[in-house]
Amino acid sequence: MAAEEEDEVEWVVESIAGFLRGPDWSIPILDFVEQKCEVFDDEEESKLTYTEIHQEYKELVEKLLESYLKEIGINEDQFQEACTSPLAKTRTSQAILQPVLAAEDFTIFKAMMVQKNIEMQLQAIRIIQERNGVLPDCLTDGSDMVSDLEQEEMKILREVLRKSKEEYDQEEERKRKKQ
Repeated sequence: MAAEEEDEVEWVVESIAGFLRGPDWSIPILDFVEQKCEVFDDEEESKLTYTEIHQEYKELVEKLLESYLKEIGINEDQFQEACTSPLAKTRTSQAILQPVLAAEDFTIFKAMMVQKNIEMQLQAIRIIQERNGVLPDCLTDGSDMVSDLEQEEMKILREVLRKSKEEYDQEEERKRKKQ
């Protein structure tokens, strides 16, 4: 590859990476992912809605990319070449390109959506915890609460049994005195 071609590929990769880091890309993608991720879970079997949502995502990605590429004058061949170049294969580039790759690869898309769903659930739990100081029982496994409850019940049971035995002994003592 000639130096001029390498420079062009590098420019295309850097230009696309800049776009993918910018608000024109990240805001609509993040909005879409946050709105749609709640139906995704980590089960092996994929639901029909996953495929439908993936198709919507693919259309959004294509629309955003086409608009940007047209705006800066990059054709589809240059884009494909940039995406398969060694520059695009670096870890940093792969992380930046993940949302684009997710449009073409359902497995990547599902993993991304499941991850976002988990992140949002954890964020909601943190907010609840910050506002209330503790988590409600429905969000804990209840093991500590059950053991505390069980201990309290055992104390009460012991006290009831002790009182009952005292009353029985007193009753027996009265019967003996009467006889």
